[in-house]
Amino acid sequence: MIKSGHNSCIIDYELGSVLTLLSRILILSVAVSGGAHAEKELPNFAFGLGYGLLDQKSLMNIDFKVNIPINEYFSTQVLLNSNYLITGSSKDSFAQSELSSNWFIRNDYGRLGVGLGVSELEPMDENLETKKEAIGQFIGEVFLGAFSATANYLTTDKTLSNITSSRIGLSYYLDEDLRTSLYREKYNDAEMGWRLETYYQPQKYRQMGSIGVIARTGEDYDYAGVVFEYYFDYAVSLKQREKQFH
Repeated sequence: MIKSGHNSCIIDYELGSVLTLLSRILILSVAVSGGAHAEKELPNFAFGLGYGLLDQKSLMNIDFKVNIPINEYFSTQVLLNSNYLITGSSKDSFAQSELSSNWFIRNDYGRLGVGLGVSELEPMDENLETKKEAIGQFIGEVFLGAFSATANYLTTDKTLSNITSSRIGLSYYLDEDLRTSLYREKYNDAEMGWRLETYYQPQKYRQMGSIGVIARTGEDYDYAGVVFEYYFDYAVSLKQREKQFH
């Protein structure tokens, strides 16, 4: 586990380098790609509900996304996620909420995104102060057949979200509806660890839902949980859905 400010700067530098590389690859691929555009995409919605144990304390996650395709290469997203850490004591139990607007440029080879929003950390103890801060997010992905490389950077010092965090990693699609991913993730301003997750979208029910299992490990941040997602749109594979809207 890495705790020093020096090592925190290292992961920030690594994330910046990876994002720069991904941006160059994506911009080049947009310039050379002129293939036919798939069928017209419509706005869609996703609702997620997660529960797990963070260092043996209950952590609940509620997420809502609105994805709005603009044209073949551009899309926008409104993301609201709320996270509730319940410890049995009001002194260290709190709710964290994030509301952000994210904008993407993408093609068949990857995508780049930037986002702005606000984060609120509200302790359950009324004597403690609620903290609010503006947040920025930078997202980069490259699609390599059954693989995808990801680099995300989030400006906030601490997040309990299953969606937004600073991380770099690699994903592999075992088939069109089954993905496993391994990330090196930054939990807060002083701590990093590994994140392993697997998502599956069954063919039943018009491919309108998926289930994910997430495990994180760190010196002071061990987590195991499950996530359910429901999609208010149309039937597509998990691989296609995540490339377009994730």
